Amino acid sequence: MPPQRGKTFYADPPDAESLRVLLHYYVQSGIGLPVSDDGVAERWTDTRLEAALAGIGIAVDRRSIQSWLSGASIPKVQKLKGLASLASSNRFEREKWSAAFIRLRQAALDARRAQRKPPPAEPEDPPAPAPPATADTGAGRQLLARAAAILTGLAGVSGAAYGLAELLVTEPVASNIRFCDEANFSTQTKRCLRAMTDFPDGLHTLMITFDLTNVAEGETFTRKWYRNGRLIHEKTSFNDEAWPGYTFWHWPEGFDTGAYALQIVSGDKAVTATFHVGKGEGRLNYR
Repeated sequence: MPPQRGKTFYADPPDAESLRVLLHYYVQSGIGLPVSDDGVAERWTDTRLEAALAGIGIAVDRRSIQSWLSGASIPKVQKLKGLASLASSNRFEREKWSAAFIRLRQAALDARRAQRKPPPAEPEDPPAPAPPATADTGAGRQLLARAAAILTGLAGVSGAAYGLAELLVTEPVASNIRFCDEANFSTQTKRCLRAMTDFPDGLHTLMITFDLTNVAEGETFTRKWYRNGRLIHEKTSFNDEAWPGYTFWHWPEGFDTGAYALQIVSGDKAVTATFHVGKGEGRLNYR
């Protein structure tokens, strides 16, 4: 039987085949939880794990924990180190769990990158050249209209480091995207009372409301945040009863001056909205 440490349950991390398997072992075994008189520990629940991590200064919601266990998302290193710190009061045992978590996390990231690589294309006969589209043809008008729409979206974010492919979507994932400050957010309806795209320096809390129009119930959607064209944050949630229909972003030190973009993604669908804080571009602050 694995050793017990001060009435809490401990076992070394097994030789798991994936991070998801190791996380399930950790949760199901109740690693770090108190044991009963017969040496049995309860399993971790998402709410209990959320509270335990908050107790050591690591903020994570239960939906994120469920997303880890389902394999839909990969925890950050800080979160995994937090799980390791809950495993035992013994430093060497904590380091065993931390090393196992981080090693399998890297393997999971490598596997995802490999899946994203397109297979090599088979050689094909070159197609017959098509006549160039001009503004006088229907195809030309459509091409110019689409290019204008793309440029309009890019104009809202200086630098425009995220690719055109992310903006070329045929089916938006969300609608009625609104940004506002706390003064213009209704705590009763949980909606922005008016849409705002320009905010003064000193903004600390940004409220965001939107409707999920093309995300099936129970499916995941991701919010990607860009500043001056650089990805600075992303978070994945579930479209279910736990999703309140709004979100917020709080920076205690205040938003840096610059052009921001929020991209909401689900599967092959995406939509992007932009706003600006302060005057000018400001400095790029990595977070």
